[in-house]
Amino acid sequence: MTKKTINAIKVAGDGNEKPLSKGQKAFNTLSEKIAKRRATLAEWEVFGTDFRRRYTDEVVPLQNSFDAIRIQMLHKLDQSHDAKGLTKGERQTIEDLISHIAGDLMESNDDPAVEELYRRYSGADDAKSAEALADLKQTLETEFGVDIADDVDLNSPEAVLRHIQRQLDEQEDAERRHREAKEEFHAERKKAKKPKAAEERARAEEAEVHQSLREVYRKLASMLHPDREPDPVERERKAVLMQRVNGAYASRSLLDLLAIQLELEHIDQTALDSIGEERLKRWNTILKEQLRGLDQELSEVQFEYLARCGLSPMATVSPASVKRHLTASLTDLRHYIKAFEQDLRSFDDVKRLKLWLKQMKWELSAR
Repeated sequence: MTKKTINAIKVAGDGNEKPLSKGQKAFNTLSEKIAKRRATLAEWEVFGTDFRRRYTDEVVPLQNSFDAIRIQMLHKLDQSHDAKGLTKGERQTIEDLISHIAGDLMESNDDPAVEELYRRYSGADDAKSAEALADLKQTLETEFGVDIADDVDLNSPEAVLRHIQRQLDEQEDAERRHREAKEEFHAERKKAKKPKAAEERARAEEAEVHQSLREVYRKLASMLHPDREPDPVERERKAVLMQRVNGAYASRSLLDLLAIQLELEHIDQTALDSIGEERLKRWNTILKEQLRGLDQELSEVQFEYLARCGLSPMATVSPASVKRHLTASLTDLRHYIKAFEQDLRSFDDVKRLKLWLKQMKWELSAR
């Protein structure tokens, strides 16, 4: 769930134009990155509402119309297969067209009649199809540097994209773990410290980080607890604020807790600027964790649209680019429907059908 977008909270030093410390710079950088990630997620959330509406109201009806006219084309081709006046080569072109169109339809349509036509006319192409899928698998494995399991449905772009993304995520995690393990090994070797000591230090640091977050939370909870407020109106206001505090604490969002403190004037900018380096270090650890979570959330949102649009998982995507892709897809669907409507007229006359089949044979061979 996307969090409420807030402005970046920054520390500004002691006001004497003294350069910011390393911890202060890190805090400001992390705060800015988190604000940008949240803004991007908020943009995706707003865009998602419009995307789903357009997809339901525009794409789905057009896709249904496109499926319907392709099914109509399949039946016309089937009826014309044994028509008088057609050569063996022209009948082969009809078989190839039925196999091609039915194969495409079966990716999104479970019409038994389409499956029956595909089985009846594509038998001769089974070996060729298997070879094409094998080539596709090899190409994808080479391009993305992954292994595609044999049980992945190569006829389903979404299934392939999900599998590739999962493989890439696993590779990234493995590389990160290897890098961290290597860094930890060299650090421990250099410092000649026992593993148990390092583990204890890590646990102690985590406890300090949690305590830092809890300190901010407890101060807010102490001042906002609605049960301690006699005035009904003020109690209601505090109850709403307490919900925000609880949500921020549950998601370990230090910036949200600090923002509430600033909003309620429990602290001011001067107090924030004077935070010590040790506390800043612990706060920065919390912010890094939060940033990783936002990056993961953003990656999942973007991948959902990549899969929906049939784009490469390595592609860069934004609400604007998805909107352009959606508009282009609608234009393409309208064009395809119009082209099929025109092609169906070729079946009214054998001579026109023969000319059309000649053109289709050339187009099929060019693919």
